[in-house]
Amino acid sequence: MPRLWLINQFANTPELPGHTRQYEVAAGLVLYGWQVAVFASDFNLTQRRYRRLRFPRLWSTECPAGIHWTWLWVSPYRRNNWKRQLNMLSFCIHLAVRLGPAALLGRLTRRAPDVILASSPQLPAAFTCLWIARLTGIPFVLDVRSLLPHVLVDHGGKIPHSPMVRLLAWMERQLYRHAHTVVVLAKGAEAYVRERGARRTAWLPNGPDLEFFAPRPVPAENGLFTVLYAGAHGDANALENVLAAARLLEQQQSPVRIRFVGDGPEKQTLMQLATDLQSVAFEPPVAKAEIPALMAEADAILLSLRDVPLFRYGVSPNKLYDAYAIGRPVITTVAGAINAEVEEYRLGVTAPPGDPEALAAAILRLMHTPRAERQAMGQRAIELAHTTYSRQRINAQYTALLRGVMDL
Repeated sequence: MPRLWLINQFANTPELPGHTRQYEVAAGLVLYGWQVAVFASDFNLTQRRYRRLRFPRLWSTECPAGIHWTWLWVSPYRRNNWKRQLNMLSFCIHLAVRLGPAALLGRLTRRAPDVILASSPQLPAAFTCLWIARLTGIPFVLDVRSLLPHVLVDHGGKIPHSPMVRLLAWMERQLYRHAHTVVVLAKGAEAYVRERGARRTAWLPNGPDLEFFAPRPVPAENGLFTVLYAGAHGDANALENVLAAARLLEQQQSPVRIRFVGDGPEKQTLMQLATDLQSVAFEPPVAKAEIPALMAEADAILLSLRDVPLFRYGVSPNKLYDAYAIGRPVITTVAGAINAEVEEYRLGVTAPPGDPEALAAAILRLMHTPRAERQAMGQRAIELAHTTYSRQRINAQYTALLRGVMDL
């Protein structure tokens, strides 16, 4: 039985808010006969709190869906300051102390993993795993969720030649050059990672579990058009643009309601900006298991991102593909590949990022689209989810890739 170590500081199980790609990949590989061990931080990125551990307890294990899942204690933080750097460093120390000796001993006892798979965006953790793999001769695969550090420059305002950015860029190059395979979630990112040294690449996007995200009936018409945004409330999501569009819609007395479900560093600021808006509602984050029912209540699903150059080809948003799978038309403000896909397959409406007038007009256009055509948009989205983004399809490709890594 092949063995895999899968490492991502921000991995979650389905009852927790946040992304669950690592859980879904691991659960799929277990069904294909793998022994999978996942190592993640117990400090939840979305909620900024511990879920299971209290210091001095440093780890706990459980076995969801047959996965050997280890939660590791890390130092806490609230804002993106030095405490976040300490948070990442503490996770790396945990990996070095726990996985390094285990890998060395495993090589002697033939119990080492056959492959180590690490996932960004936490580059220092992936870099730590790379060196554990190199020192023990275990094949290493990198799963790229975010194109750090360049997104920090394009979006975060970091200085390109600052010591931190230069260090992260060096780690990025080492990871690309020494990984057996670099897995990218966004198709356009393949050229990006190859330019920076990746020898082999594979496109394995995010995607819905089709048994979980099954088509849902559209809501009954009640005179109100409900748009759902479910996800992070951060600067990258540009939700102030959505609020500006909501204000324009209210001024036109349009029967549109926008629900914001989730959490993030900008949520309180956004709630203050929206105190005079009657058409928006802010709600707490929900577990992944509750997302299908939540989406089923909406007439359309909104995906919003800021106009960052890397976002034009370097994103693979889970919520978009989840919306496809349950059969809802989408509203997207992501320039480049995402908007192009929605327009090409006629899955909803698009607007340029940072343009509230265009977003308001797009929402109205979709609201006034005949119900039968909106249902046809949802049906086309379901078909695309099945043919391209199915989690079952992606997991089959993942196990084939990893077995190929083992055979070399």
